Amino acid sequence: MPIIRHVAVVFRIAAGPRLGFGHLIRCRAIARALGVMPRVSIRGTAATRRAGAALGLRVIDGGPGLLDREMPQILVVDDPSAPAARPWVSAARRRGIPVATIHDAGLARVDADLVIDGSVRTAPQADATRLFGPRYAVIDPRVAALGAGRRPTKGSVLVAVGGGAHVFALVPAVVAALARRVPGLDIQVAAGFTPRHRRPALPAGRWLAPGKLGRALASAQVAIVAGGLTAYEACALGVPVVAVSVVPAQQPTVRALARRGAAVDGGPLGTAGAARRVAEHSTRLLAAPAARRRLAANGRRLVDGRGAARVAVALRALARQGGTRG
Repeated sequence: MPIIRHVAVVFRIAAGPRLGFGHLIRCRAIARALGVMPRVSIRGTAATRRAGAALGLRVIDGGPGLLDREMPQILVVDDPSAPAARPWVSAARRRGIPVATIHDAGLARVDADLVIDGSVRTAPQADATRLFGPRYAVIDPRVAALGAGRRPTKGSVLVAVGGGAHVFALVPAVVAALARRVPGLDIQVAAGFTPRHRRPALPAGRWLAPGKLGRALASAQVAIVAGGLTAYEACALGVPVVAVSVVPAQQPTVRALARRGAAVDGGPLGTAGAARRVAEHSTRLLAAPAARRRLAANGRRLVDGRGAARVAVALRALARQGGTRG
């Protein structure tokens, strides 16, 4: 079979304030690992499509019929809704285009030529049709590279609990509790993709622009993260984390990371006493170098940051083989 170095890919992604923006970040990471410009069809609002364009994605409009216009060698679908994903998988198969689908913890799986699930909650498995387990957690290669020679800033805490506006009701209380326990902490808060004018005032610290998140995470002494993509990035970088859930679906991932010794379980955010609890866990970690080292080492063993490269190899192989015609 010929060696395929450049693969023409179309991504079909779901994203937005409720779903989050991790699917967009994940597709960009795969595109970077493949060395291609990401062409992305987004299931989301016009504002979400603008956010995708701001991330450097080439956003394309249209339904599954756009596959005739774009003529990809492979379609990658990253959508947590199986009913929304199936028409795209079917359309690709009718055209003989190979399909890879990306999932989290087995949710919304659909039949595809290659199924990718890099969740810590998924039993490891790797063959021609399945890539399961945290070895395949898709981390942006540029973010993973920041972990080399990491030198955290003393007394720095990053709060990154999601990219939607819903976090604005949760973050100020956490920041206030941190500042009360340790005055003078260097606190940075990831703002996600919500416009600046909609961000509430913080009682301490400062908001961080989306493009600065990777470097801020790499330099944080402790990070407070939700049970999504940023948690896996923190593991790959060796950042000690307090993991929280902002929606119930994240709590099993938070618990799984804690069981593997890669995070402190901060519990659900938004419940009574949650801000105080998370601040206590975080400030205890700041005062415990041995605990930080242990979390960092376990996180790096669990997520080595090379998942995107492994996925890229599998996608190239899939493009060589061709797809399944309907």
